[in-house]
Amino acid sequence: MHNHFLQKTVYNGIVLPAAYGALYGASLFHRKLKETFATRRNIRSRWRTSGVCFDERPVWFHVSSVGEYEQAKPVISKLRENFPEVPVALTFTSPSGFKYASKKERLGDGNNIKFMEYLPIDFTRNVRFCLAFLNPRLLVFVKFDLWPNLVWETASMGIPSLLIDATLSESSYRFRLGRPFYRAVYADLKRILAISERDAARFNLCVPEHSGIQVTGDTRFDRVMERKRLTIRPSLELDKEGRFVVIAGSTWPKDEIHLLPALSRLFERVSGLLLIIAPHEPSEERVGGLLQWARAQGLEAARLSMHQSLAQHNHRQQVLIVDSVGVLAETYQYADVAYIGGSFSTGVHSVIEPAIMGIPVLFGPHHKNSFEALELLRHRSSFEVGDCEAIYDGLASLHANRDLRMSMGDRAKVYVESQLGATDRCMENLAEYI
Repeated sequence: MHNHFLQKTVYNGIVLPAAYGALYGASLFHRKLKETFATRRNIRSRWRTSGVCFDERPVWFHVSSVGEYEQAKPVISKLRENFPEVPVALTFTSPSGFKYASKKERLGDGNNIKFMEYLPIDFTRNVRFCLAFLNPRLLVFVKFDLWPNLVWETASMGIPSLLIDATLSESSYRFRLGRPFYRAVYADLKRILAISERDAARFNLCVPEHSGIQVTGDTRFDRVMERKRLTIRPSLELDKEGRFVVIAGSTWPKDEIHLLPALSRLFERVSGLLLIIAPHEPSEERVGGLLQWARAQGLEAARLSMHQSLAQHNHRQQVLIVDSVGVLAETYQYADVAYIGGSFSTGVHSVIEPAIMGIPVLFGPHHKNSFEALELLRHRSSFEVGDCEAIYDGLASLHANRDLRMSMGDRAKVYVESQLGATDRCMENLAEYI
């Protein structure tokens, strides 16, 4: 454990109170922030009355949202396989992640996850309450959602903490302006298990004296393979009947500014085109807006939830809107090509879910946040598209050239399969502290 007196003083005396106040004020006008604060009301009371009673000291996993939960899941499963007597506590930062996991997990017999809740705000008193309540043998963070007081207090109690699937992009605040501060956070982690050599090198620049930085890979590759195996008998069935299927996954309005006009042109060119579009947040407003767009183009459109399976949809329909969370990864198996959203705003979403299905991938210019997107480009299994015209050209060329489509998809699948094994490497590190 290190002292970090200056960083702790600045964080607890200035940064955390100021950030809390600013975000609380903003929550009065921002729906997601308002929900985040609402989930923290009476949170200690909810923890106390959860009824959880651990027979053994748990391993505590903390994740931010849906993506990080999916990364943690194969490690949690491997932990149950190797150490069935060790329980797991799982906490979340975001409401969307907690809601998603709540639909997937049944706490109790047969599941090593015995406790699942939101993480309280990172004030020292809250952190000490959580640590006293859970008394974990090990704390595992996923990707980058580190909370300084939680890291520091865990270290002060002699409880080891690890960061798995660790990422640190070149453009990240944590690597640039925030590096002097985050050095004090990273230093108190026992292990930093990075997804790539480049991420590990950046962590080494932040904390050159750290002896626990290593490359173990990204558990998302193992997770998508696991989910692919589960779709051998899929809950969603689609008889394509020779149709050319385009899936636009995790789209944002900034994607759709470029994407939708390109798709309108593609419908004019390609008879039998079926578009499945999944907005990143399938709210009523977003789903309704996409239905309205489709019908304004003269296209038959429907919500996916209106059909028990894709096989039952009216074959006159040309557009299906995915209006629920948790089915997109499975749906990619029916695609001929996929466009992945987020890449005209903050950064591209997961490209490996479609890649493991052996289909080519398109995404916009903001993709440097994603190591695997860069790798798919390097392996010539994806297209970067910078505007509406490029999206149309990419989709039209892939429709016209089946050999190109198949070769790009094969290379994408081979790349994903080459990255498997991160879960086992992470588990080897966790096992040293269990």
